[in-house]
Amino acid sequence: MKVLVVSRGNGFGHAKRDLLVAQRLIQFNHEVIIASYSSGFQYLQRVYSGQLIDLELPSAGSSAERTLKLLDLIRRTQPDGIVVDEELLVLPLAKSLGIPTCFITNWLEDEQETLGYLHMADRIAIVDQLEHWMFPTSDSIREKLHFVGPVVEVPERAAAREKKIVITSGSATIVDVPFFKKAIADLKGETDYIKLVYSGTLTKSLQRLGDETTQFIADPSSFMDKVRDSSLVVCRGGHTTLWELASLGIPAIAVPRREEVNRSNIVYARQMGERGYIRWLEESDMDQGLIAAYAREILRGETQLQTYAYDGAALDHLTSCILESFSLQLAEKPL
Repeated sequence: MKVLVVSRGNGFGHAKRDLLVAQRLIQFNHEVIIASYSSGFQYLQRVYSGQLIDLELPSAGSSAERTLKLLDLIRRTQPDGIVVDEELLVLPLAKSLGIPTCFITNWLEDEQETLGYLHMADRIAIVDQLEHWMFPTSDSIREKLHFVGPVVEVPERAAAREKKIVITSGSATIVDVPFFKKAIADLKGETDYIKLVYSGTLTKSLQRLGDETTQFIADPSSFMDKVRDSSLVVCRGGHTTLWELASLGIPAIAVPRREEVNRSNIVYARQMGERGYIRWLEESDMDQGLIAAYAREILRGETQLQTYAYDGAALDHLTSCILESFSLQLAEKPL
């Protein structure tokens, strides 16, 4: 079977899990093509050796342009099934062409326009847990939903933690400047700890804020290697990042982006906070010294956070959900 994976290009989280899906499908002897754009494509370009297509789309932009490029992609690749990682516009295109889809997501909403898109998916795989799930779940799509669990790649845990703190926003943009400034300033008091700041394209503009304990890193490729033995991570609360840290048992403080920038980040943080995996605060509360206070509590052992026992089964559940959605749809086609 030829499978097209359309991977949302915002940040690295979608690309990371879609890479795992593609590799597993290839193990089952399926032909896999991944299409992405922006930072997602840049990440996949470094780590994926299979067929990869750059959609050359901005991380956000005109629906008309996206629709034309996605339709051209589907017509050129002629897939038997499409894995759709949060690119809603693919769903009506695939439906009109009679191609089965499995929609992968870590969020839901009950707006009628969004539900109209989701109705067109054959199955919806939620890469999260049902317990403490806080997004709205509409009765109209409930039968399509399958909670498969978080799909992440977790390296072996380090035997001991080093005295270092990682500060990251994932794929850094201009809206993350206040977060970096406040995190760097609040953590200067932790003089026994090296601060590794994954600042991406903001590196040059932020370097003046550091001191002798601060290192700025533009290339994100070393992130997991540096994180696995760190004492603390201060992050923006991306879904994949939070589950990676919980699986590694690395304490984290999340400062999700404002709702008008990313409506889902705050919900991710609330969910993971309720599960006991992280401490979190809203961006509007950064000036209250909470990053410094939470860091002090964690580093001195006054706050103990939970570790998620990740066993890799979620990837198997997701792969089964994908293949079953394709088989169900294909079985309905007349001979």
